[in-house]
Amino acid sequence: MFKVIQLLKKKPEVSVEDFEEQAGAYVKTVRKVKGLRSLILNVVTGVHGAEEKPLDYIAELAFTSEKAFNKALEDPNVRAALEELGRVAEEPRFIYSKERVLKRPRAAAKKPAKKPAKKAKKRAKKARKRKK
Repeated sequence: MFKVIQLLKKKPEVSVEDFEEQAGAYVKTVRKVKGLRSLILNVVTGVHGAEEKPLDYIAELAFTSEKAFNKALEDPNVRAALEELGRVAEEPRFIYSKERVLKRPRAAAKKPAKKPAKKAKKRAKKARKRKK
């Protein structure tokens, strides 16, 4: 798997509506690309210890291979979408990354099998006594 990250920041002179519209169009175009395994768009809502957020979105794209990623960049629709994105976003470059999981989430514990109800146990016990 080949993973890329894209940091997207709205240009100051661009309206929020125009930026949102172009980012949405870009995502719709990229979602259709062959070889794309996943696309996660993280909305930056704030930054710890900073008043102004340095980014608006962090896009995570995973492709089947680096070859699939390069082929996607050659797609005329993707190139056009990237051009439009570049009109509203500051340097929408791709950052190549290699994921290294340091801590995996715990698997959900299986629920224990239900024990027979107390009444059912009592009935079974009485039935055994009657048979004796």
